[in-house]
Amino acid sequence: MPGTHVQNLQTLAGGLIPAIVTEGDLRDAVYWHQTIHLPFIATSPTFRLDRQWNWPTLVSWTYIIEKIMGRNTAFFQINVATPAGNALPVGQVLVSDGFPFFPGLGEPSIFLWYLAAAPLAALRYHKIPHDFKLLRALVDVAIQFSFQRGYDGRLTLHAASGGVAAEDQNLYDKYCAIGLIPYALHLPIRFVRRNDGRYFYADQSCANRLSKVLDPLR
Repeated sequence: MPGTHVQNLQTLAGGLIPAIVTEGDLRDAVYWHQTIHLPFIATSPTFRLDRQWNWPTLVSWTYIIEKIMGRNTAFFQINVATPAGNALPVGQVLVSDGFPFFPGLGEPSIFLWYLAAAPLAALRYHKIPHDFKLLRALVDVAIQFSFQRGYDGRLTLHAASGGVAAEDQNLYDKYCAIGLIPYALHLPIRFVRRNDGRYFYADQSCANRLSKVLDPLR
């Protein structure tokens, strides 16, 4: 059913682990920053676009910026249980609620501002012996929120560039692989300064199609 979040995550090995999607606040962003980001992302030996991100700042300032534009924000986390029974966030998204849908006529949509997934080292530290398929699940959180808000699943996002050509292409390819639609480089975007060819979207048809992929996890 459109608007229903996943209740399980799929591991790379093909198993299913119970999960819950929760709407967070600044305290949850601080918890992520202290528990996941600082010890495991900021110090990661591998390239990460979010290495320098500060989630409490992102949540606070994005809220202010969107309010100035007459829009709201929403912050979601996907949580799994540790062996001790505590909830651990393994991924999160920060979205704009009501962003003009530039592939259409400016209808309200969800714009996915920021997305992050916990690295395997963080999961192992907290005794969760799984590596999850998180990108599709995190994008799905934004799509289902779009359905909940009455936007028919409309979603837009920008594949951030970290200045490393191979990694930039890898992220672009991942968004293509999960089924999002690239927004053509030659087309103008009325609501942003320029189109660098790294924008993606899901219209209603695409959102329905992507939702069905994860329906077994709901």
